[in-house]
Amino acid sequence: MNKIKEEILLLIDRADLIRYFVGSELKALYKNKVLGFAWAVLDPFFVMLVYVVLVSVIFKRGGEQFPILLFSSLLPWRWFSYAANSSVKTFIANASLIQTVKFPLSIFPINSVLIGCFNYMVGLVVLIPMLFYFNANITLNILWIFPLILVQLIFIFGISMIVSVIGVYFNDLQNILAFTLRIGFYLSPALYELSSIPSEYQKIYILINPFASLFQTCKNILVYGTPPESSILIYCLYAITFFLIGIYLITKQSKKIPKLL
Repeated sequence: MNKIKEEILLLIDRADLIRYFVGSELKALYKNKVLGFAWAVLDPFFVMLVYVVLVSVIFKRGGEQFPILLFSSLLPWRWFSYAANSSVKTFIANASLIQTVKFPLSIFPINSVLIGCFNYMVGLVVLIPMLFYFNANITLNILWIFPLILVQLIFIFGISMIVSVIGVYFNDLQNILAFTLRIGFYLSPALYELSSIPSEYQKIYILINPFASLFQTCKNILVYGTPPESSILIYCLYAITFFLIGIYLITKQSKKIPKLL
């Protein structure tokens, strides 16, 4: 536990370095693109349009509010998938820096998490006018989005640290992760409502799929105007668990990783 606490304190102490890395990567990410930072919104927006055409136009399903229900789920999913994919090879991509300069290895996955968070926040700004356009029930419960963002950050940071460590030892992880994320999205209630799952299976579904409670909570507070249900505590438990596992792995492997790169 002392090493975990030390790693967290080191991250806080290197906040300026993290800001520099995140700023540099954001500029590099959008530098040569004509629309620049607009792609932070256009990416999930175009994905949403494809599904809206498929579900609402072709199959005549989803309902009038389907676009914002889908978009409210796509934003946290794109944050998670971006950070996880970016973290798999982050140590290998920064091998020379890791081998020459000493600082906490968790800086690299947190960079990916914060960049994904930036894209998420930009997406939320665009979602707000969409909520009015599609007649969402906007109430004070929308303020739950702020603690929810914090929980998401902890969850995604934990997963990112785990895959960044495993990625050093297992080169095929990136390909496996890409496939797993694709399947994971369809197994989560983004394109459909949680209520469409048979009632006898809903509890086990929510228990084994953390995104079930996350997506439903996003829909509740942003679209339906209702407070989070108690099931979100399952997502919180996943967040704390993965975060502690991630910190433990990084501190445990901090001396071995530079030698393996």
